[in-house]
Amino acid sequence: MKRYAYTIVLLALCLAFAWYHGASAASLIEETSVLNGNVSWTVPVGTQVKQGSSLINIATLTGDASASRASADGTVQAVLVKPGDTVKEGEVVVKLQPLH
Repeated sequence: MKRYAYTIVLLALCLAFAWYHGASAASLIEETSVLNGNVSWTVPVGTQVKQGSSLINIATLTGDASASRASADGTVQAVLVKPGDTVKEGEVVVKLQPLH
């Protein structure tokens, strides 16, 4: 009987962990590039940003331009490009965990 109870508790913990992990990943905002070009700078992972903060810059003939800005206040969880990469308009470049 104890073994059955331990199995049920372990299963419940695994399900709770899977639900929590899935819920936190689902709440990430996928920020996209609004410009085409070569990446010159990216925001570091872990940085807290405000809505409108630049997330990546691209090199242009007249200097650097922001290709993606934060759509909400939050913490940068992942940067999917690096300096030197070429990005296209609409490409997901940063994943942002919004502040609640």
